[in-house]
Amino acid sequence: MAGDCPRLSGPDVDQCHLLSRAAVRLRGRFSPGLFTAIVLFYPVGIACYVRAATDGILSFAALITSFVLGALLMASPVILLLIKDKPYFRQDR
Repeated sequence: MAGDCPRLSGPDVDQCHLLSRAAVRLRGRFSPGLFTAIVLFYPVGIACYVRAATDGILSFAALITSFVLGALLMASPVILLLIKDKPYFRQDR
């Protein structure tokens, strides 16, 4: 059943992660995350979306929502790193 899939991010978000990992690999460092993304996460994620679509659970709005939520989850660490030095978040006062 499509509800059994624990995946929250969309394929487009994973593609951004995969491309960044590929860039690391091109500089000579091996990334096990690249192998895991290709062998595990892409097939599982695509299967979840296909199964949800064939079961009639996946609407266009749900698809877009999952992509937006996945993008926000992937962007949140970068955003937190960018705002950590703002005066509001400083703890040394």
